[in-house]
Amino acid sequence: MKNILWYLGFLSLGSLLYFVEGKTVFLFFLSFISYFSIYNISDERLDMIIGRATQNAFMYMIFFGIGTIIYIYLTNNIDLFAPAFIFLFGGSLIVCLLSVFYYDGAGK
Repeated sequence: MKNILWYLGFLSLGSLLYFVEGKTVFLFFLSFISYFSIYNISDERLDMIIGRATQNAFMYMIFFGIGTIIYIYLTNNIDLFAPAFIFLFGGSLIVCLLSVFYYDGAGK
């Protein structure tokens, strides 16, 4: 499992599309760089740590998604759907990785 997650770090190369297209959306691919550091975590606790970290990311997606939909509904600003999706996806990756590092460091 450790090797599979390590390969997600190569998705950070998608940020090079920023130089081709000039859109800052492609810079969110840089959040995949931190997956390279998962390779140093020991294997025996990795499944438990990832399970707990993905629960945190799921809760982030639920609360942020519901809050965004309610805000867009109340303000009638449909232009916020695209940036909200970017922050939803990128934020869940960051929450998951920060949780993995926390649970690995805390030894829980």
